[in-house]
Amino acid sequence: MSARKVTLAGWVALVLGLLFVLLQSYGWWNEVQARGDQGDWLEQWAITTHVLPTLLLVASVALGWRWPLVGAIGFLAYSVVMVFSYYPEWAYAPLVTGPTVVIGVLFLIDSWLRRRSVTAAPRPST
Repeated sequence: MSARKVTLAGWVALVLGLLFVLLQSYGWWNEVQARGDQGDWLEQWAITTHVLPTLLLVASVALGWRWPLVGAIGFLAYSVVMVFSYYPEWAYAPLVTGPTVVIGVLFLIDSWLRRRSVTAAPRPST
């Protein structure tokens, strides 16, 4: 098994991805605390809708560590879903999806750089 070439874009994408997941987790925790301990189905649905995207982003970061293209797909798909969830209020779209688009593009750059370093043909010596 060959050693992976770690790129700066990959490290930045991983760190920013983890920070964004922590921010999402903090928002989820605040949602749980704000609702109290009512226990009705509406509260459970609200908690589920806040924790599922966080879990998907955790999976994207974890899989993006080894396969950066998977991380890029996860973060860019999250961005697309968030744009449509804020559909009538387009002013919020750059604020909500901007960080995840940047992280997704960094994962894409990392994937491209890794693929380029693996598939580079050796130069013939003359």
